[in-house]
Amino acid sequence: MRRLHLALLAANLVTAPALAQTPVPAPGMAPAAAAPATRTVKAIQPGLFEVASPRVNDAIAAEITSITATPGQGGRSIHVRSPWGDSYYDFPKNVKPVPFSIEVGKPPGGATISAPGFTEANKADYEAAIQAIVPFAISTTKASKSWRTDSMIR
Repeated sequence: MRRLHLALLAANLVTAPALAQTPVPAPGMAPAAAAPATRTVKAIQPGLFEVASPRVNDAIAAEITSITATPGQGGRSIHVRSPWGDSYYDFPKNVKPVPFSIEVGKPPGGATISAPGFTEANKADYEAAIQAIVPFAISTTKASKSWRTDSMIR
């Protein structure tokens, strides 16, 4: 049974898509394969890109598929989704709860950030929330990935 798990893990590593840039074909030449989409971060509200974009790129690199913060929903108001499972958390005590979402893969290869209550007046609240939540989501996602992939080998 252990050999089967190792074989499946090895097959996944060999066939997993590589993130590499495809060279541009010479003029008049047909491309051999479609080039991967470039990473694009799209902010719905003006000014939100400057607040969240560096952290969103970190979330994409950590393979998080979405982060949704919905304050006022009772207990676990932050939902993090990844290929290794969903996680639910409360807002940190020192951070003002503000609603936002990060959807990775929309557009393909990128992400969309939305914060319905975002304004220039509360920009610092959103920045503090994103700066606190995204790194925590990344660390817990990495731990989940490590736990899930390590447990497959045993």
